[in-house]
Amino acid sequence: MPSETLHISLDVLANSVRGALEIEPVVGGFSPRRLPSWTRAQQADSDIERMASHTSGVSLRLVTAATALGLDITFSRTAIRGQRPAQAASVMCEVDGRLVGHLEADEGTVIVTTRDKTSTTLPGHPSLVLLELGGDGTREREVIVWLPQAASVTIHGGAADAPVRAAKPTDALRWTHYGSAISHGWVAANARGPWPIEASRRLGWDLTNLSFAGNAMLDPFVARVIAGQPSDLITLKVGLDLVIDDVMRRRTFIPALHNFLDLIREGQLDTPIALITALACPILEHATGPMRDVSPGHWEAHPREVLEGDGSLTLSGTRDLVAEVAAARNDDMLDVVNGLSLFTLDDAPRLTDNLHPDQEGHDLIAGRFVGQASDPAATLGNLVGRLAARESSRSEFTPSTGRS
Repeated sequence: MPSETLHISLDVLANSVRGALEIEPVVGGFSPRRLPSWTRAQQADSDIERMASHTSGVSLRLVTAATALGLDITFSRTAIRGQRPAQAASVMCEVDGRLVGHLEADEGTVIVTTRDKTSTTLPGHPSLVLLELGGDGTREREVIVWLPQAASVTIHGGAADAPVRAAKPTDALRWTHYGSAISHGWVAANARGPWPIEASRRLGWDLTNLSFAGNAMLDPFVARVIAGQPSDLITLKVGLDLVIDDVMRRRTFIPALHNFLDLIREGQLDTPIALITALACPILEHATGPMRDVSPGHWEAHPREVLEGDGSLTLSGTRDLVAEVAAARNDDMLDVVNGLSLFTLDDAPRLTDNLHPDQEGHDLIAGRFVGQASDPAATLGNLVGRLAARESSRSEFTPSTGRS
């Protein structure tokens, strides 16, 4: 950084956050959260709260003529004892849509979890994230700082060599996505790596990524959060975590999914909803959970004894049940997207640990999602088209006032 710098206030930085639902004040700064604090009282354990603190799809949107930007951030990374070390916290920076920097931080706090969901916190120190923005220092540009997909952050402040302000809210299509570890990007290569982030960048959509590794369990409080989140399109990827942890049977899955949709519809009366069935995962296609790590970085199904007709869930079974639920609802703005059209059984070599796709796998999913969203003949593109037609019809009768 130049010797003369300008302080960036916490208010400016907090107002620049996109993709988070709450800015939580903490000692010495603030932390973006992807679930509001009221949900904590309804959580069964701390696991979903820890995943919601990860800043997948969260960014700082700034406008500045600065050539250099510094941010004081404490990263909190998660390790799974005996199974996965804490990965580096990825921060990526774009200027006018062009990638200008990618940093990875190995310092900060580490939260070590165990299979029984207990955890130990190893405190760490803040990092100084220095970003070279280029430019001549006179022309203002949009700067996007993508925060880590698999770590939480506390932002303490910042500085730059020119004034910085928060960018104005976008008027892009507002997309809310719900999913599990794959959509969270738990093992994606970098902050922009998770497939929903890449898809939103290609489509020019404004993403809120409500995907929580290991915790896509149809929690009612998450449905209420989605109901209250202003959205033009909602996508719900359902199935994988329910099978992995063997938490439901047919008897409970069907009403749970209906309830999840009912709660969303209370606040999103006619928002298009795409139910995305499970992506391909050969070890669970026709096997029940629970799934266990048999060696570091290698997962296998460990199915229990299944009695005929007991309603045990497999991935292939959840796809049928999702379609059954959708068909039972009188909702012409709800449709089903086959997850196998986004990630196929032939793509299974991209599952490096038998469960999570590598970065090439994320890129495949993103590309296919974008293709379907742009194709009026595809289920997803048809929903987007109906949204556009509805908005066009409304604009003929309602003066445009812009989005709040």
